[in-house]
Amino acid sequence: MNNFEKDLSDLLLSVKHKYTPKLFEAMEYALKSGGKRIRPNLCFLSAEFCNVPRENVLPHALAIECIHTYSLIHDDMPCMDNDVLRRGKPTVHVKFGEAMALLAGDALMNLAYEILFRALENDQFILPSCQIIANAAGAEGMIGGQAMEFSFDDFNEERLIELDNKKTGGLIRSAVYAPSLQSHDYAKVQAMNSYGKYAGLAFQLADDLIDADKKEKTSYVTVCGKEKTIEMLNKLYDLTKKALSPWGKESEKLLDFFQLLAFRDK
Repeated sequence: MNNFEKDLSDLLLSVKHKYTPKLFEAMEYALKSGGKRIRPNLCFLSAEFCNVPRENVLPHALAIECIHTYSLIHDDMPCMDNDVLRRGKPTVHVKFGEAMALLAGDALMNLAYEILFRALENDQFILPSCQIIANAAGAEGMIGGQAMEFSFDDFNEERLIELDNKKTGGLIRSAVYAPSLQSHDYAKVQAMNSYGKYAGLAFQLADDLIDADKKEKTSYVTVCGKEKTIEMLNKLYDLTKKALSPWGKESEKLLDFFQLLAFRDK
């Protein structure tokens, strides 16, 4: 992923002149704070599996990472989760103040759409891919899921799955599904759609197992119990293997990455 870090640096350099210095500093701080780059990784793995050139999906990867980063800035703020540390560093609102953090998140969200519109200028046929990313970030996806979390006091398994398919899973699914549309290979597109859904939910299940001691109300461990959560995770892995089985070794990287997501310990 070293190339993607350079891609991010190039992106920031190309837009730096648009922003006031403090706003740009906050955006850069958040975007380059040492994340795992899970969503860009998924973009490139999907592209490789579907025989789509990397440069064709780079705008997707950059836009999705900007959207993900803005969501973290806003999630950390006092009106949301009120976190003071992210990845061992002060959160954006702690370092730059609440107003600048809010604006940095807004700016990164807007930058994501600027990236997608620029890509559309060069290739109008990627419109469906851009729409999938936009939907995953909006009311049908991440924002809608976040609103659900603040709208209900009680969660059962069904409601929790609905929340996570939107809040966390939607953007992860889009990272896999959107690039595959450029392949025009119906079987692989369907497989990537399924893979994305399973990976998104597995990521959250794994997170909840790691944070089991926190006993949060929107946790599978809290709602379903630890054993059921592990059972759900193993079932998703089996479904993923089945979805990728027609391609054998060709899909090994995707399956390996799913295992990293689902069975990690941090």
